[in-house]
Amino acid sequence: MTHLRPLPRVAEPSALTDVLRRTPRAFTFDELVGMSSARKARTAIDRGEVVRLLPNAYVSALHADSFLARVDAALLWAGPNAALSGAAAMFAWGFAAHPPEVIEVVVPHADRPRPPGWIVVRRLSYRPPTTRLGRATVVGPDLAVIFGYGALPPRDRASAFYAALRSGLTSPRALSQALDRVPRCPMRRELMRRIDAGARGAESYLEERGLRKVFNTKEFARLARQHWARVDGERFRIDTYDPETMTAIELDGDTYHSDPEQRQRDMTRDATLATVGILTLRLSYRDITERPEWCRALVRGVIRSRSTTLTVP
Repeated sequence: MTHLRPLPRVAEPSALTDVLRRTPRAFTFDELVGMSSARKARTAIDRGEVVRLLPNAYVSALHADSFLARVDAALLWAGPNAALSGAAAMFAWGFAAHPPEVIEVVVPHADRPRPPGWIVVRRLSYRPPTTRLGRATVVGPDLAVIFGYGALPPRDRASAFYAALRSGLTSPRALSQALDRVPRCPMRRELMRRIDAGARGAESYLEERGLRKVFNTKEFARLARQHWARVDGERFRIDTYDPETMTAIELDGDTYHSDPEQRQRDMTRDATLATVGILTLRLSYRDITERPEWCRALVRGVIRSRSTTLTVP
């Protein structure tokens, strides 16, 4: 006969633990005591149900790795004049796709907190504009990009930058003005080039690449960036447009335009524009990044052909 050993008894979570599990935020010890008692708060901590992330900043063990809880703990620890900044602020604004491992906060220059390894402190001699996003005080979208851009992985910088522009919360001009007020920031030169591309009409990495590496010669100087056309009351944004020959050039990213439904919308759009004489050329991500000369030759040939055709009486 096989004798089964009884399973170890698991303590039921306390009422305090149950409350903290429902809220991914940080609490001071006094707040824990106020919700229960000093004895129950210490018991929850000793049992590992509540975790001390920072001095006098406690979170439910369930949320110890949560971005929201860690941001709340960082700001609680850094003091009432602190604000979320850097890549963490870019994520909070919705510009960056992934939360960073390291959380940056800005504090007044006189403050000198000693952060753990997962927090970076930036001391400022001025008070930056801030906004409340949920429970967090966050630097404005302009400074979020300025301070956070260089902290992002290189593969994520372009998408986060252009996501910020598409959000409408900032603009190339606002970013340029903010950058002028910040003499030192990571990847400053690269950011300046990207701001310049945005000011010239680029709204994605692919459009920036086309602007700077493909259609960057004098023969293409007449092309209009981000041109709007209206057909039968419907508005269409064209990546690059040649008004003289009514030629539209669309730069199609692999991820977005490979979707079957999007491809169908693209075909419908191209057909609608064709009803008023606009011919659409579509160049893929690989075309733009791997064979720029082929792209130039194709567009050059189409424009030359259409120019001859359109001028024939």
